[in-house]
Amino acid sequence: PYIKPRINFQFIKDNFKSIQENINIRKSGIDLESLIKNYDEYRIVKKELDFKRSKRNEIASQMKSLLKNSPQSDRLQLVEQGKLVKEEVISLEKQHDKLFNHITLESLKIPNNTHPESPIGPESSARVIQLVNEKPNFGSDQKVKDHLEIGEECGLIKSASKTTGHKYYYFTREAAMLEMALSFWAFSKLSYKYGFTSVITPDLIHPNLAEGCGFHARSDADQLFWIKDRELCLSATSEIPLAGMYSHNEPIHENDLPIKMVGYSHCFRPEVGKGAQNRGIYRVHQFSKVEMFVISTPEQSNQILEDLLKIQLELFTDLGLHFRVLDMPTEDLGAPAFKKYDIEVWIPSKNDYGEISSASNCTNYQSKRLNIKYTNNNNNNNNNNIIDLDNDENSTQTFAHTLNGTACAIPRLILAILENNQQKDGSVLIPKVLRPFMNNQEYIYPLKK
Repeated sequence: PYIKPRINFQFIKDNFKSIQENINIRKSGIDLESLIKNYDEYRIVKKELDFKRSKRNEIASQMKSLLKNSPQSDRLQLVEQGKLVKEEVISLEKQHDKLFNHITLESLKIPNNTHPESPIGPESSARVIQLVNEKPNFGSDQKVKDHLEIGEECGLIKSASKTTGHKYYYFTREAAMLEMALSFWAFSKLSYKYGFTSVITPDLIHPNLAEGCGFHARSDADQLFWIKDRELCLSATSEIPLAGMYSHNEPIHENDLPIKMVGYSHCFRPEVGKGAQNRGIYRVHQFSKVEMFVISTPEQSNQILEDLLKIQLELFTDLGLHFRVLDMPTEDLGAPAFKKYDIEVWIPSKNDYGEISSASNCTNYQSKRLNIKYTNNNNNNNNNNIIDLDNDENSTQTFAHTLNGTACAIPRLILAILENNQQKDGSVLIPKVLRPFMNNQEYIYPLKK
């Protein structure tokens, strides 16, 4: 069952300045002043409601204590008082619930704290921390084609606009095999080499779960596809159902952390950017992805983020791609991330980089919304911000930290392979690590005309 997080509204009010500063550097757009104003109004209504409920109980108690031979007028007077107070309670309850739901939803939009070393500013303020491999050298006599032209010549990519609509596609022939090869290669490496538990996740999720992970399912952001007449959405990433496996469960034992999972799923995203940067299969409505998700103690999470980045570096280095690693700035962190790395691959047709992966430490932002706790042997309760523990007196239970990282976002990697590995004769070199999954084929050749 979905359990609403307990918001510590007084903490928000008491720490208004620091929370507002964090909202400002992340450009979150939360109206904190309005939230505090509504909280103050809520407190007044709650106090009046508590008083009227007490009055109602007092009248009921007086009714019970009346003797059978008491004057009828006394009974009628209490009945009238009871009716009046009951109506007042009903009216106040409506005001209370409306205000409480509003300030709860607004409070949940407040972003996570920010790592003190994260660059401040928009995406352009990202800090390049590493460059890996060399850009391809095509030579002056070779025409550089984009992935759609290569896909057409080699029979690899077909539009699915007649079948489904704009920004849907078919992978055919070797592109279909590349998807299978990339998926199994990354999935098996995470499972067997790095000890992640392999999971195939559902494509449908409850919107409350998505909201707990930081996706605003019911907002105007249009981040998720909804299923008509069902309280269900299509999953945007396997991070959401992987988190759902442990949401609202019994606390995890500290000795069992970290829990490392690798999920394979289809991902569905309504938003599609325009312009040359998003041409072709760079940004689509449906794609396959291999995702890493980790639940850890607060003491483990900083190092685990670095470990996730090392795995990503190994994967993309082995594919032979040129890419750069970015420490992402405050305005590009989204609501859940405390710190985030992005990896951008070189895209020859654009003479620019494009994102293929990210890794985020969400600290306890998601766990506090999804009630993911662990038994803390050191009694080190990290209940020090916006959302309270369900049982504050139990200091042996602590909210876990959650982390996620993309191991393999299929369409963008296929795009990168086609463009970076294109040959002068129109063929495409298949990365060496993928050939065992493709009948040891070395090249993809154009269709015979």
